[in-house]
Amino acid sequence: MRQQRWGKLKAIALVLITYVFAKFQGGFSSWFLFYSSLVFLLYEIVAYVLMFTKLEVERELDRNRLQDGEDVIVTIRLRRRVWFPLGWNMVMEPLPARLAGVYEPHRQLIFPWFKREVEFRYVIPNVPRGYYRLDECVVSGGDFFGFFERRKVYSISQEFLVYPKYKELTHWALGDGSFSGTVHVSHRRSDDVAAVRGVRDYHRGDRLSQIHWRASARGTGLKTKEFEHQAMNQAVFFLDVEKASYQGKPVHLFETAVKLAASLIAYANRNQYHYGLVYKQAERISIPPGLSHAHFLRVFDQLARVAPEGQELFAKIVGREALEQPQGVTLIIITPHVEKTLISRLVTLAQKGRRVQLFLMQNESTISHEQKQALQLLGANKVTCTSIHMDDQEWKRIGGA
Repeated sequence: MRQQRWGKLKAIALVLITYVFAKFQGGFSSWFLFYSSLVFLLYEIVAYVLMFTKLEVERELDRNRLQDGEDVIVTIRLRRRVWFPLGWNMVMEPLPARLAGVYEPHRQLIFPWFKREVEFRYVIPNVPRGYYRLDECVVSGGDFFGFFERRKVYSISQEFLVYPKYKELTHWALGDGSFSGTVHVSHRRSDDVAAVRGVRDYHRGDRLSQIHWRASARGTGLKTKEFEHQAMNQAVFFLDVEKASYQGKPVHLFETAVKLAASLIAYANRNQYHYGLVYKQAERISIPPGLSHAHFLRVFDQLARVAPEGQELFAKIVGREALEQPQGVTLIIITPHVEKTLISRLVTLAQKGRRVQLFLMQNESTISHEQKQALQLLGANKVTCTSIHMDDQEWKRIGGA
């Protein structure tokens, strides 16, 4: 600000000096210098006033959905209605907080001259998984002679998601015909009148579209339509995002857990298995099993946003949310830590006839004695257990890539 203030005073002083010189010296040359300085001062005033008048700044992203490690191309467009060589512009793009410590903010010096629209592009390389938001675009401007400089912040909100990169699994131990057994799929055929074979009492978890309103109006309580049975593979993924589970462990252990969940979900989607996702960070996320392109994007949107910041005990979430899932759905548990409470919950679910598969994420090549005993106890109670190391070779134990 001090440089700008002194620059303006210098421009005014230049006019005053040439005026005094012309008064005392006289002659054509002296007055020519004075009137030339007036033209110069007029240019400075016009450039200062019109620098950000009618200036529009736009930002475009080449895409708002990409995968971990890919580049995003950002296009900045400056458009003004004034056809006048006002000076120069410096555009600075602050980066999101997660990228601020990795890359420097992009700066671009522009000389518009007589152009009414100027466009340039820059690349944010190798963006890691996550949710990102570009908010501000800072534009500075000044005259050609360096007498003033102005700065304006444009609020332009742009969001994009970076999906986790996943492996193309060729097979999965529970990905065959016995994946989840026979499931009642009345919620999938609630609009098929020919498939209704009767009514039954309402159970917790039944959808409103399943309720038989005419039978319920008779005063004997809520009744639910009962449909023909179909065999359909279903799975719900429980992702451990509890902060305490990842304390003291490598940062990329959680990224490996998300990558595993994404790979299994991609496999289920490719093989027409219905899948859902459950976790609780600040808010509860519970996506029921489904199968469609929109459902796939909805699940991956959450996998892009998720972070190990949950405060509630993971075992408590599993015990509560598992009750919301219908019988026959396979429960996929992904966690880096198996403790007594979680073991008790999983054993109880298995004893009630639930199909449970546990993936234990490990940052060490060998599993500890306590964890090995826990997996043996779970295996004895019909809980399928698999320990996964962060090394890529361990993925072959699931189904190759």
